[in-house]
Formats: sequence, structure tokens, C-alpha cells
Amino acid sequence: MIQPTESQDAARVSVVVIAYNDAERVGDAIRSALAQGEGVGEVLVVDDASEDATPDVLAGFADEPRVRPLRREVNSGGCGTPRNDGIAAAVHPYVVFLDSDDVLIPGAVDALLAVAVRERAD
Repeated sequence: MIQPTESQDAARVSVVVIAYNDAERVGDAIRSALAQGEGVGEVLVVDDASEDATPDVLAGFADEPRVRPLRREVNSGGCGTPRNDGIAAAVHPYVVFLDSDDVLIPGAVDALLAVAVRERAD
């Protein structure tokens, strides 16, 4: 495991998860982001006007303070607009994108933060 530096301890990421009609998998994506630990300051889940049970799955995370669902009223037809919505809502200096059918492997955010801090990425 990469050892965090003092600067890295203060750095946080906003994970932007985009979802459309993916109730079966979006929960796994969210849980994988939350499992990254303290490096993840928030998980923004942009629901691109899903017509399935995706909103119900997101409601199941209501007690998790780091999860912020955002719902588009009209489907964007692509990935760019929901990602941009997530960027606009993000409050942390770094953003990680995650599709609803993907998961982050353990330690992924720590590894990314270590490089970002070491290289003074902005």
C-alpha cells in the first residue's frame, strides 16, 4: 500500500458515477467508491433520467453522507453531459470518473492521490 503524505492526507477526490437504467450494478459502483476510504470526499451519482429502479437504488444510500445523487430530468443521450454535471457539482480538487457498470479496485484512489500530490497536479 502507498503511504500517504501530509499533503495527501488533506487531498480528497470527488468520484462522479454516471448511470442510466443500471439498477443492477450501480450499487456496486457506489460501494466500491466508498470502500476507497478517506480519500473519497464525496460520490456524486448522476442519474441520466433512468426509467428503471436506479433512483430506488440511489435512495438506499440516503444515510451515507458522502453520496450525493443528482438526477437529470431528460436523458442526455451520452456520457459527456452527465460527467459535466458531476464536475459542476464536485467540491474536491480532484475528480475520478466511474461508470455505473464498473468498480474501483482497492487502493485505486490512494494510488491516484499519491501521484497527484507528488507531481503537484492541479
